[in-house]
Amino acid sequence: MAHRTHRRKPASRAARRRRAWGWLLPLALAALMYFLLPLSPAFTEAVFSRGIFHWISCTVGWVIAQIPVSLTEIVLLAIPALLLVLLIVAIVGLFRARRKPSDLPRFHSLLVALRTVAWSVSCLLFIYMLLHGANYYRLPAAELCDLPGNQTYSDEQVLQLCEDLADRASQAREGLSEDRDGCMCLSASVHDTLTHAGDGYDVIDDRYPFLHSTVGTAKPVLVSHLWSYTGMTGVYCPFLLETNVNIDQPDFAVPFTAAHELAHIRGFAREDECNFFAALACFEHPSADYRYSGCLMAYIYAYNELYRRDPSLCAQADAHCSAAVSRDLAAQSDYWDAFEGGVQELSQSLNDSFIESQRVPDGAASYDRVVDLLLAYFSE
Repeated sequence: MAHRTHRRKPASRAARRRRAWGWLLPLALAALMYFLLPLSPAFTEAVFSRGIFHWISCTVGWVIAQIPVSLTEIVLLAIPALLLVLLIVAIVGLFRARRKPSDLPRFHSLLVALRTVAWSVSCLLFIYMLLHGANYYRLPAAELCDLPGNQTYSDEQVLQLCEDLADRASQAREGLSEDRDGCMCLSASVHDTLTHAGDGYDVIDDRYPFLHSTVGTAKPVLVSHLWSYTGMTGVYCPFLLETNVNIDQPDFAVPFTAAHELAHIRGFAREDECNFFAALACFEHPSADYRYSGCLMAYIYAYNELYRRDPSLCAQADAHCSAAVSRDLAAQSDYWDAFEGGVQELSQSLNDSFIESQRVPDGAASYDRVVDLLLAYFSE
């Protein structure tokens, strides 16, 4: 019986066109979201933040949270090796193509490589907008929490906030574990501390149901000491729906950082709002470590705002800090001073530019706007 040869039919012109330009579709969707969602915060709130994003983060995010190691850290450490492998493959491919009489194989390989890169970038931008970028354009936290908006607060009101937070921090600091230098140290292991990062949110979920999530765990970064050279204390990776914490920073800041990153996976992208919800979650947390961390970090933000307005008032705020609180603040300054340099400046500049690109005019300075939210919250 004769054997019939089956040859693959050449792709039609329409199929070739789809293959050549299909990568534009995810990019176009991402662009539409970037330009149109800011026009309707209510739509973004209902459809994306409380709809699509919430469903994905509560399912995929929960699965990722069960993995005990930081996938974000693994990916970042693997990228240099991957780029090196790709470079070697590209060089070998070009070398082999030169041996052939025609330049067509080399040209075709280049087109395939460029198309692969275009598809990757396009899909990543779409995933970013879906799992983080859209949340920049949801309803403001002040509106969601029924707080007075666009209020102007006096220097005296900022000072009062500083004094109140310093008193709270000093009281919460009593009885906490200390290291041999008299600085606060976590009463539980880092793993246990980060495992219970979401417990404070569980307390305030009834009051603010839009904060509900199935993810209540943050992950430690093993190379945190090296990471400190960037000046970063935590990161939320939207591509993996994973929250990561720098565990090399002073212990008192670790709980607040974990709560801040969990605010991102609860659908909030703006940094001042994440600071605000982190503070509220820490204030209500069952752990004294978290309560102290929230009070002291909120105090630092309020103190910096007071210093910006009127440095002469800062001494009055300082007077409300206990000796133990003052030791912790001094240790934090010493810690970050040791990492100052070009790497930190570059990292902060990139972070500032990224935040500005999300239509946040003041960039990284927006972290400090948490003070306005705290003033509105405590004035109720």
